[in-house]
Amino acid sequence: MKGYTILFIFPLVLLSFYTNGYSHGKHDGKWRWWKDSAVVDELELSGEQKLKIEQISSSYKDRFEKLRTGVDVKRTAFSETMKNPNSTRDNIFKAYDELWDAKYEMKKAKLEQKVDMREVLTTDQTTKLFEIREQHRQKMMDKKQKT
Repeated sequence: MKGYTILFIFPLVLLSFYTNGYSHGKHDGKWRWWKDSAVVDELELSGEQKLKIEQISSSYKDRFEKLRTGVDVKRTAFSETMKNPNSTRDNIFKAYDELWDAKYEMKKAKLEQKVDMREVLTTDQTTKLFEIREQHRQKMMDKKQKT
């Protein structure tokens, strides 16, 4: 029975890693709205706002790098645990939980950065940025569907 349970769980875990990494990595990793001159112009950011947002971005750089490394370490540990035929069910779930805890910390830090940046914007700019993000997301989704 244990063997069937692991055979059932393993593909689900792999699928969750694939979909999580695919959907978030491309969008979060490449589009930085505050570095996109068209977006900055459309939002009509002041020089002071641009500076504050860039400072916020820079202030998170080291933290993101440490968190990314932590996720990579936990992902490797989980993979090794799954490959090891001597791993117990408890070992596997512990490694899995540690991986998701690391991913949660990364997502939480990204949210903190977004909220910090949002606090620099006016109400109208925040609304406009949300619309721009949605348009960008839709454009990226359309692009994926065409490939």
